[in-house]
Amino acid sequence: MTKWETDKVKGLGVGVGLLLTIVLVDAGLVWLVASQHVINIGTFIVGLAVLFSLGLLAVIGYWLYGLARSAYTLDRNALVIHWGPVEHVIPSGKIERVLTGDEVEERIRLRSGGVWPGHYVGSGDGPGEGPTLFYSTAPPQDQVYVVTSGLTYGISPTDREVFLKSFRERWEMGPTQAVEQSSRRPGFLDWIIWQDRLGLGLLATGLLALLALVGLLCYHFPVLPLLVPLHFDVTGVPDRLGPRGQIFTVPLVGLVVLLFNLLLGGLAYRRGRMVSYLLWGGAILVQALMWVAAIGILGYS
Repeated sequence: MTKWETDKVKGLGVGVGLLLTIVLVDAGLVWLVASQHVINIGTFIVGLAVLFSLGLLAVIGYWLYGLARSAYTLDRNALVIHWGPVEHVIPSGKIERVLTGDEVEERIRLRSGGVWPGHYVGSGDGPGEGPTLFYSTAPPQDQVYVVTSGLTYGISPTDREVFLKSFRERWEMGPTQAVEQSSRRPGFLDWIIWQDRLGLGLLATGLLALLALVGLLCYHFPVLPLLVPLHFDVTGVPDRLGPRGQIFTVPLVGLVVLLFNLLLGGLAYRRGRMVSYLLWGGAILVQALMWVAAIGILGYS
């Protein structure tokens, strides 16, 4: 089996540059907020931006890991795409044709995935009847397209012409044994929860309710008195005051409950979805109670 490397240098350099840029922007935003010594709606917006960027950093890091461990292997029986934790085995008997980018008459378009100079990974449209999966360091016009009956693969071995010659020689010789077409990817991508709209809706509702509450408190914080009511007696009259910063204890309680119920619901999900739904729905109810408590504090402040 012959191994064919990819040209990783440009893609890794640009990807690491993206990571550093995001980290520097985050650091600048945090410094800007910290230097103002005040909590307001701007603080909340910056916090949301940093939270979003953490997810973006994780995704780019995953893509970079795949790029760093990318290669193709080829023998008479199959072409195998190795891309980090992802592996596609394409039996030579299933391959209908092989094209270069300049031979493709159809429109080639990568619809989703990670695209920057030196990194073209994702899914989209290309030659063949089915979708196209791109695992390449070269732009679409410079890729090699391996077409099967239901799926096309875009790849970019470093020496394209030598690869094509080697591939066609093996293809014409025919396989020595049957190989099953298969794909392997990280297990978390196949979790059932990603197809469960109700479960995802409950989780999203709880998270959005929590974030909205934090935003509301940040918006009102600059005009709050230095002391705010933190506890009320049975008649609804405040009987304990505290520093206004302690008002954020309310969403903190909501966050702890949300994370706890998320964990318990995740553990129970495979055995009984209804238990998970009840736990995640209960977290939403707690967020509603936190809203009532926060509005009550704001109303007396």
